[in-house]
Amino acid sequence: MYSSSIILFLIIISVDSYDANNVLAQPLPNSYELSSPFPRTLQSDADIIEDIINKQGQINEPEEIEPKVPTRTDGRHDYSDIVDSSNRNGGIENNNDNEDDDLNDYSKAVSNKDDDSGNQKELSLADDGEDSQPSSSPGGVYVVDYMNIRIQKFDGNGEFITKWGSEGEGDGEFGVPHGIAVNPSSGNVYVVDMNNCNVQIFDSEGNFLSKWGSQGENNGQFLHPHSIALDSEGNVYVTDMANFNVQKFDSEGNFLLKWGNEGTRDGQFKAPEGLAIDSSGNVYIADTENANIQKFGSDGNLLLKWGSEGSSEGQMKRPAGIDIDSSDNLYVTDAGNNRIQKFDTDGNFISSWGSKGSDEGQLDSPHDIAVDSSDAVYVAEQGNFRVQKFDTDGNLITKWGSEGTADDQFLDPHSIAVYG
Repeated sequence: MYSSSIILFLIIISVDSYDANNVLAQPLPNSYELSSPFPRTLQSDADIIEDIINKQGQINEPEEIEPKVPTRTDGRHDYSDIVDSSNRNGGIENNNDNEDDDLNDYSKAVSNKDDDSGNQKELSLADDGEDSQPSSSPGGVYVVDYMNIRIQKFDGNGEFITKWGSEGEGDGEFGVPHGIAVNPSSGNVYVVDMNNCNVQIFDSEGNFLSKWGSQGENNGQFLHPHSIALDSEGNVYVTDMANFNVQKFDSEGNFLLKWGNEGTRDGQFKAPEGLAIDSSGNVYIADTENANIQKFGSDGNLLLKWGSEGSSEGQMKRPAGIDIDSSDNLYVTDAGNNRIQKFDTDGNFISSWGSKGSDEGQLDSPHDIAVDSSDAVYVAEQGNFRVQKFDTDGNLITKWGSEGTADDQFLDPHSIAVYG
């Protein structure tokens, strides 16, 4: 009896010794190594985080710091209920109905990449502000291929140009590439890495330039960085789904300000994902779990919000991606309703298009959206492993992509950005 009590006491001490900061944004556990297969149902960030927590056991809340990260009602961080809209079922559990469509081994997926995919040439980062000169090969559509751990670049017609990226923690390598944006002046490409908790900058050909960020809750740190956008002055905004905030940096990655905390009230977030900036510098955030869009000034002051959960006009289920055209109209990927909704800057509904399916013009879990300088609208679909290009009225122009690991194929087209 005494020996059993001692063993139980030692187990409790061992569990309590875990540090919550060691759970998020670390290299994937053994079950995600290259030698292991993965299911047809794509796992979201929340699924991966939940698996890590399950493997490591119960955790205590990290030591309180200022500013304090909002905590959940049980007094502990519980990142398993963060719902990233990359989970096509809208939650953290996989849908077993899809298990009959198993993919190939993860090792096969990655081994098909070019051997030099992760060997970027490191360059010095010149001023990335408005005075920067465009790269020698401007223009392009950039897609984050989430499960292939790479970035693919295409022209506006879907012709493959180049790709870069491999799994790792070094310069030009990714843990889980997430959001992507292009500096409108220089053409440099900014990529958010959820697992490595940083922002990496590349030129238009994929050559590594610079990076910043680390894991944590302080200014300039991240727990679950998701989306990224740049304003006309080259300032960089990043949403963080686990810190429930938006952070603003200058073009060199110096922290400027942040706003937001966990909740459902004005200016609060439950799962801030999509991010876009209009011609006046106003910032729009798609909050997936609160099913709304919030509009802020560049100083973080709330100006407006709209949306509620549902399928009527102006309602949403898991709004994820957001972008703006030259007339400051907003386009939102309403992932749970498999459609695109268009609004003006006051949140007034204009139009929508899309229905669930795989035919031309239909959508299956549209996750991100981008608008080019000619107001063509590009939609990255996770369910159909493709990109579709529309005009501003939702008429299909072209499409490309299929499931796989080859050039112009995807295992999860997670985010998209355009230049030119």
